[in-house]
Parts: sequence; structure tokens; C-alpha cells
Amino acid sequence: MPANAAEFELKGISVSNPYLVVFGKNAKAGAGYLVISNKNSDPVILKKVTADFGKAMLHKTNVDNEGVAKMKHLESIAVPGNGFLKLEPGGIHIMFMNISIKFDESRKYPVTLIFEKQGSIDIDLELKSARKSQKAHKHEHGHGHSHKHD
Repeated sequence: MPANAAEFELKGISVSNPYLVVFGKNAKAGAGYLVISNKNSDPVILKKVTADFGKAMLHKTNVDNEGVAKMKHLESIAVPGNGFLKLEPGGIHIMFMNISIKFDESRKYPVTLIFEKQGSIDIDLELKSARKSQKAHKHEHGHGHSHKHD
């Protein structure tokens, strides 16, 4: 597989298009997005994500009828058998907090996805500029806090 291919494989699971969005070079929080495909007939469970540059957690953004976005921590996420799960802005994503480094778009950022039965897979997130992704990113990163959008 060419080094620039953004796809990673593990026991019938593949991860594609992984990227990271942070807000500023000195950001303390960011969000990771990717697509997990499951070629197994049974669902697979992503139970944990780790990163050496900050604390990683699985989150889901919910927007209520008034347009207030709230994030909910998820203990795990299931990828359906013979299906896929897209982690994307405004939905399920990986939240990175307490980030301890300065970001550089020329680097890749290693992250480990830990599945319940299949083991772990190491992937590299590419940094995308927040300015390019700002329109798609509409939630606050504070826990238990929310705000309204016009």
C-alpha cells in the first residue's frame, strides 16, 4: 500500500479518510473524523481511542429543536456488520482535549482505535485547517454547556 494512502486495515475493518480539525496552532481541543467500514457479518465495537498528543474520547453531537448543540460522551460505538459508520462534523466524532502540542499541517498525528474483539489499529490523522471546516463544525467543546445558533 502506498505511504500516502489514507486507508488502514484490521481483521475485516478498514478506516479511511481520517482527519483532524483544531482551531488555531495552540489549540487545546480538536475533533477527529473518519469512516470505519466493517466487512464482517457481525457488528464491531469501537470501545476506545488513544492519542499521545491529548485525551481522546468518543462523542456525539445532538441538536435540539431550538438549534442548541450538546455533546454526549459515548462509552463505545458499534459499526454494523457489512456496513460502515461515518464519524463527521455534527454527528459522532472523536474529541481531543488537553492537547499538549502545536499543530503543523505538514505532519500526521497518530491515533490508536481499540476494538472490543479485533484488537487495535494505528491510524494517522491529517490536519485540516479549521477555516476550511468551520462551516461544517457547529458545536461547542465545553461539556454540559450549550449555545444557540441563528
